[in-house]
Amino acid sequence: MASEPGEISEGGVGRPVDPRAEMVVVLAQQGIGRNEIARRIGIPPVTVSAIAKANGIKFDRTKMAQPLKARLEDLKMAQLGAAEGLMEDLIRARTVFRMARTPRDYAFAAKAISDLTQSAQRMTPQLTNHDANESAKSLLGDLMVGITRVNQELEAREERGEIFNTPHFETQEENPNDES
Repeated sequence: MASEPGEISEGGVGRPVDPRAEMVVVLAQQGIGRNEIARRIGIPPVTVSAIAKANGIKFDRTKMAQPLKARLEDLKMAQLGAAEGLMEDLIRARTVFRMARTPRDYAFAAKAISDLTQSAQRMTPQLTNHDANESAKSLLGDLMVGITRVNQELEAREERGEIFNTPHFETQEENPNDES
């Protein structure tokens, strides 16, 4: 039997005994960092480190970079979705403002419009030049990888004799005197 919670059982099953330890292993394998795992599960980061060490998992920052980037993009998209929802609420509040009959209704609607506008502005992610540059670099890098793969595949096919030279179609200049 395992001597500490989170260790792999002696039966060689390869799975942690403690459910929290299993969650640590699964999240770490997904590339989630130690502090984020601790926050999600509700245990100290030291405990996450101990469980990871007992299960042969190391937190390598280079392996965490891509999943972190993806999570940040997901968070930006969620934030943008929340901002869009606030904008929809703002439209409804403006309708209520237009239909208000009493000074009290006007005041409540005006306050709602003000609060919703401020919240929507704070929630809308701001695109900086750095973000745009990083996005362009990422796109160009992905494009270069794709072009390289296609080029390698075409060269391999050519070496195997699978690519045949196709005749080039030449365009004929149209002769205005030609009736055909």
